[in-house]
Amino acid sequence: MRLGVLLPHRSVVIQSTRRPPLEECWAVARRCDDAGMDIWVGDSIVAKPRVEPLTTLAYCAAITRRARLGTAVLLPALRQPTVLAHMLASLDQMAQGRLVLGLGAGWPLPEIVREWEACGRTHKRRGKDLEEHVIVWRKLWAGEPVTYQGTDFKLSEHTTGPLPWNEGGPPILITAGNRGDIIPAQIDRVGRLGDGVVTTYLTDHDCIKLRELCDAAFEKHNRPRPGFPMCVYTTVRIEDNVARAEAVTTDFLKKYYGGGVNFRGLMGLGTPALVIDTLKRYEAAGVTDLCIRFAGTDQLQQLDHFVRDVAPAFVESPRVGGPNGDAL
Repeated sequence: MRLGVLLPHRSVVIQSTRRPPLEECWAVARRCDDAGMDIWVGDSIVAKPRVEPLTTLAYCAAITRRARLGTAVLLPALRQPTVLAHMLASLDQMAQGRLVLGLGAGWPLPEIVREWEACGRTHKRRGKDLEEHVIVWRKLWAGEPVTYQGTDFKLSEHTTGPLPWNEGGPPILITAGNRGDIIPAQIDRVGRLGDGVVTTYLTDHDCIKLRELCDAAFEKHNRPRPGFPMCVYTTVRIEDNVARAEAVTTDFLKKYYGGGVNFRGLMGLGTPALVIDTLKRYEAAGVTDLCIRFAGTDQLQQLDHFVRDVAPAFVESPRVGGPNGDAL
């Protein structure tokens, strides 16, 4: 199971919107790169403001060499498909093929509806818009002239450049099974359009079930992907005292989300041994990648503690499931 860390590009904005301590993000990125871990970013514009994710990853591409650069998750439906296809291909070139796209449709919460309104997008159409993005990106990334009538845009024998680093473009992981909720339309979307799945707030039993359902969806659409990548976004807080770890995490998540989210599933809270035990349960359930969000403002200290006392318990194994069957 491969380990990665969510950059604190939201928590630094919570600390200061005028002068967020951005060097903290870059220090985390460099430390992850040195430790052989991946770098992930989330997405929100006005509901949960943070440093813009693709700009952040572009900077990370310049200061790292090995780490994969992932989104957990990007909300494509907040943006225009043609422009975003261009941005992502350019970013993938900067990263020399290290980009991994975790995509989501957004939570069904009032503040998320208002975020869509603020961006001039239609929240009720977000699932279909996500799918249209993936379809259009792959057409444009093939390098041939594209003619396509979109929902609110039109391509007429258009091409774009640069193309992504690898043929087929970055691996696309699509959200399904969040909080253990099995929604057939999400599973089918993964089977039709995804290279794998990205999810959050799951138990190990949820992960086993989700993998089985997505395997069946891939087979249904004649796109078998044995061992497809499954990325789980989870929360870790390392403390000698479990009660303190839980208290810090509860306070952090309340500020991070502003309420409204049901926090369930497995979190690594407590001593390094307890954190290892929790994350090993994910590994045993078939999770191939973890996006770890550290709770608390002491992000660098938590990362150093994790790299020293937790990460050595995990050995990266080969993964398949990227475009054309390439490993991620």
